[in-house]
Amino acid sequence: MSEPIYILGAGSIGLLLAARLAQVEEIRLIRRPGSWPPVLTLRFTGADGERTLSIPQVRADALRRPVTRLIVCTKAYDALPALRDVEPALAPDAALLLMQNGMGSQEAVAAAFPGMSVYAASSTEGAYRPAPDSVVHAGRGITRIGRLQGAEQDWVGLFRRGGFATESAEPIAWHLANKLRINALINPLTVLFGCRNGELLSEPRRLRLMRRLGAEADAVLAASGFAFDDSAFEQAAAVARATAANYSSMYQDARAGRRLELEFITGYLLRLAERAGLPARAHRGVHARLRKLAG
Repeated sequence: MSEPIYILGAGSIGLLLAARLAQVEEIRLIRRPGSWPPVLTLRFTGADGERTLSIPQVRADALRRPVTRLIVCTKAYDALPALRDVEPALAPDAALLLMQNGMGSQEAVAAAFPGMSVYAASSTEGAYRPAPDSVVHAGRGITRIGRLQGAEQDWVGLFRRGGFATESAEPIAWHLANKLRINALINPLTVLFGCRNGELLSEPRRLRLMRRLGAEADAVLAASGFAFDDSAFEQAAAVARATAANYSSMYQDARAGRRLELEFITGYLLRLAERAGLPARAHRGVHARLRKLAG
């Protein structure tokens, strides 16, 4: 009998993965220290209706058995600290799959755990939590998974068996950079303008800023070795149209008073810009305004 797969992080993506993958594997959620029941009664709503699942869960400080397979679904800024919390229970050759937005956290985890198999994913699956024990699969997308280091693992096969459209992506850094440039145009602007994704396309002022951000993002990424067939603006506009009624994850975090993943999206682009000697003034202005808003 294979060891269970643990999921670290019970946000929308963590719960979505738990609901889907529990159909094909033994899944356990890892929760922060606190008072948690041994089983989460999870209400899952998908295209085929609503159902209730029972997902075992355990506190991070109560893990006992070696964890051999772990999917990390925390926010980017929490990935490494959360892994440090569970490090005593990780097998020396554990397999990790990182599901964070933006870039930077993946490299930090790989460097901190050099003996482990580390994969990263870029996913366009849409999900949200109406309540802490409920998740809605709001939009089907595609998940691309690639190896950063270590032994080969069949994460792609696992996700496909769980019903996700998934493909192997090498090098994964290209796909992370492609998603980064889209997120850098949509997420911060939905916070600044207080709007849904599609509403970014409804006003000339917003469109102009999106175009400027897109041109800067493409220049910075090109200088960093990433080439794309279409522009960041074209990609972001297509995503905004396809998800017009959705609120971005950064908007939701801002409304809930949570820390923003700003430093792993706009902040990462600005660090690349500095290395390349590019000003990236529009991104710098957005970054400064969001930092001021976040306090």
